[in-house]
Amino acid sequence: MELYQLKYFLELVKTEHVSAAADFLNISQSALSKNITALENELNLQLFDRTKNRLKLNHNGLIFAKYAEQALNTLTLGVNTARSISYETLGMIRIYCYAYAPIITSCANAYSALNPLIDFDISQSNMLINQNQSEDLDFILYSSSNNYPIVNKEQFWVSQPLFQENMVLIAAENCKEFPSTIEKDAECVDLAYFDNTPFVVMSQSDLFFSDITYSLCQKAGFIPRTFYQTDDFLTKISTIRHGLAVSLIPESCLSDARALCPGLRHYKLSEPGKTRTVYLMRHRKALMTEAAMDFWNFVLDYYRLPEDSSVD
Repeated sequence: MELYQLKYFLELVKTEHVSAAADFLNISQSALSKNITALENELNLQLFDRTKNRLKLNHNGLIFAKYAEQALNTLTLGVNTARSISYETLGMIRIYCYAYAPIITSCANAYSALNPLIDFDISQSNMLINQNQSEDLDFILYSSSNNYPIVNKEQFWVSQPLFQENMVLIAAENCKEFPSTIEKDAECVDLAYFDNTPFVVMSQSDLFFSDITYSLCQKAGFIPRTFYQTDDFLTKISTIRHGLAVSLIPESCLSDARALCPGLRHYKLSEPGKTRTVYLMRHRKALMTEAAMDFWNFVLDYYRLPEDSSVD
């Protein structure tokens, strides 16, 4: 039994959907299925009941998941405790988030487990900050659908792409205006069929804070019918949960969306240009604090990015 097989299994437990779990793990569906089958063969147990398009965790899987999660948590705690002994960096790290803040908090939490001496100040807003305000920040998290980083030489900021992800369409099981021509258990949808379906969209668009909904719908041949506009994630998912509209969200938000809306359905899009890139901006190295530089190196390792050897 391999450690990564347990991680694959626990992610599949969350989604009960091979496609969604494989996308999150950044592996192929066949690789995920192969490893889950190998795990079941080694245990001589069937962990999931299989239907046409989904998996359902059975009694065996429920029991095994409990102990698998405990084992991974214990191992992670042991690794972090051993590593944390070597950390002596002190200070505060301030991150301003235009993109959904939990994207970076998972990384910050992992770093805090290694170095509990560091404090984080992570704020979420759609308000543009001025130069004086930005000088007090260490990082800025934002996203872009055009895959071009923001270059701001006057303020000495450098953009680093963290990852690229797909946008997905989400809807509740009881969505009142879901297109009748699309099966609710479909994996991929064409946005053109949603021309008469209400969308929850973001309320503004600027350099850092934008909604790809409009451009994707226009590519599909229509202007989205807006149920209402909101920049609040909780409000958006609450509307979806009551079956009043659909919405487009990035894959990194799916886990939180499912927690707020049990039974949430999500669909891949057939449209081109359905991806966005998440960036983390930092000060040029000469202006970074010791704490910020230490966290920056951790970020590169966390997202499996090349070592930053740039001179700026």
